[in-house]
Amino acid sequence: MKTKDIVLIASFSAMWTVLQIYLGPIVGRFSIGPLSFHGTVNRVVGWLLMTVLAEQTTGFGKITLMAVIAALGTRPIRGNILEGIIVGVGYAFGGLIFDVLINLKSQRGRGFYTLVSIVSGLSASIPYIASKIYFLGFSGFMMASPAYIFSIAKGVFFSILGSSLGSGVNASLRYLKKAYS
Repeated sequence: MKTKDIVLIASFSAMWTVLQIYLGPIVGRFSIGPLSFHGTVNRVVGWLLMTVLAEQTTGFGKITLMAVIAALGTRPIRGNILEGIIVGVGYAFGGLIFDVLINLKSQRGRGFYTLVSIVSGLSASIPYIASKIYFLGFSGFMMASPAYIFSIAKGVFFSILGSSLGSGVNASLRYLKKAYS
């Protein structure tokens, strides 16, 4: 791992953690009808930073490491510690899946990042959904499943939004690199 990689991982993990700690509780209080913005900061910022890191570094493990560090940094602010741990495992797992998929292909466009964001965004929800099935039982979970389906769709939407913003940042970085090279 190069020094540049370590600096980017540390900086992006810190940025993700700080933005979630300070903006997450504020943004999470807002809702428009049935759409709650709880979890939005983690999804948008996390997937934005994963997308930028994917273009600025090469090799497997860097995105996973950033996601694990950010998950560890953001979990202590949760009121319910068990739920915080489960959600943190989800973000780390989403980062791992993003890392695996992004390293399958060297030429990546917006469409590829959208696909990776859908799959990794869904993956990030697996530990939370599994815990709900465990605690509610299958029949209880099935009764509440419309709310969980909506929550998963919202999470995937904000993951795609973050990745799209990250693609825009990457385009700007490529332009700056050309202009100042």
